[in-house]
Amino acid sequence: MKKFLLLIFMTLGLNIFANVNYNVFVTLDNAAKQNVESISAGLKNEGIDSLYSKGYVIHMTLYLTEYKPEALKKIKEIVNKIGKETRPFDVNFYRLRKTGGNWFMLDAENNDTIQGLADEITVSLNKYRAKDAHVPDWAKSIPEKVKSFNLYGSPNVFTSFDPHITLLTPEDPAKIDAFVSKYTFKPFKARVTGIGIAQVDDLGQAKNVIYSVKFK
Repeated sequence: MKKFLLLIFMTLGLNIFANVNYNVFVTLDNAAKQNVESISAGLKNEGIDSLYSKGYVIHMTLYLTEYKPEALKKIKEIVNKIGKETRPFDVNFYRLRKTGGNWFMLDAENNDTIQGLADEITVSLNKYRAKDAHVPDWAKSIPEKVKSFNLYGSPNVFTSFDPHITLLTPEDPAKIDAFVSKYTFKPFKARVTGIGIAQVDDLGQAKNVIYSVKFK
C-alpha cells in the first residue's frame, strides 16, 4: 500500500512540474473562417477531416514554446499589455501548401506588422520559457533551426517566422494531392483581430483558448 501511494505521489509530482506547450497566436475575422470552412468541406470530400472540422481553433502562431506551468500568469500579463497596444491589421492569404512532412498549410504573406508583433512576443516571452525543452525531431537535422531553438525555444522565429493556418497535421499525401487537383483556391484578405494563448498538444494544435485580447 505504501509503495502504491508513493507511486501516485511521484506521478502527481511529475505532472505538476512537467513542461507545458503554450501557443501565443493571433485570431482572425470571418473571412478566414469562411475560407477554412470551404477548404475543410473540400478535404472532407477526399475523406480527410481537417483540424477545423475536428474542433481545433483557427489561428496563426506568433510564438510557441515550452514553459513551466507557473509561467502562465506572466504570459497573460505580457499578452494583455501587447494586445491592448495593438490595432487590427490585414494579412493576405495567397496559397495552399503541402510540406515535406505532409502537413497542409494555408499560407499568409508576411508583412512588417505581423513580423513585428511576432518578434515583440518572442523577445518578451523568451526569458520565461523552459530551458530544459528538447529540439523537435523534425528540426534536429537543420542546423539553423537547432540554433534558433536553443536561443529562443522555437525553430520558427525572427527570420524563420512563417505566418500560416495549419489545416492538417501529417496526412496521406495522395489524398492531399487529390484535393489540390480539384480545389480552386482564390487568394483573399483577412483581418487580424486579436491575440490569444492556448495550451496545445504535441503537434502544436489547440481546442481551448486560455486567454484572449481583442485589438482596438
